[in-house]
Amino acid sequence: MPVPTTREVIPGAAVHIILKKDQPTGRTVSGTVAEVLTRGNHPRGIKVRLVDGRVGRVQSLSSGGEAPEERIGLDAYVTNSGGRQRGRGNRGRGGQGEGQGPSQGQSQGQGHGDFEYGIVTCPVCGQFEGDEAAVAHHVAGHFD
Repeated sequence: MPVPTTREVIPGAAVHIILKKDQPTGRTVSGTVAEVLTRGNHPRGIKVRLVDGRVGRVQSLSSGGEAPEERIGLDAYVTNSGGRQRGRGNRGRGGQGEGQGPSQGQSQGQGHGDFEYGIVTCPVCGQFEGDEAAVAHHVAGHFD
């Protein structure tokens, strides 16, 4: 079955997309196109951003009889870090210059230094902060 063309995939269209992480399994999700990201036709499908923020390639158009919205699972919010080693070279320094003491570094509050230590905010409520494992556990609580 051929994938839809740029004439068919327009903002507001109901579509079935395959997320990049689901390419090996072929699992598709439904949604409404917010933005078309591919300029022309593509053999594996036109890349789009849905209104809920997910990005993937359009596999087919949705018919009007299907449910417009599906329940979004935890996997839509939690992503694998991809093995990147963040801040490993800056341990002990905290990303501060040598001329700064602890009092100067603390007066900055929460800036880009939090990223080096892996402090993240809950993507669901935006209020809970902690390391990656703590936030993953907290996010799971939103879906229980």
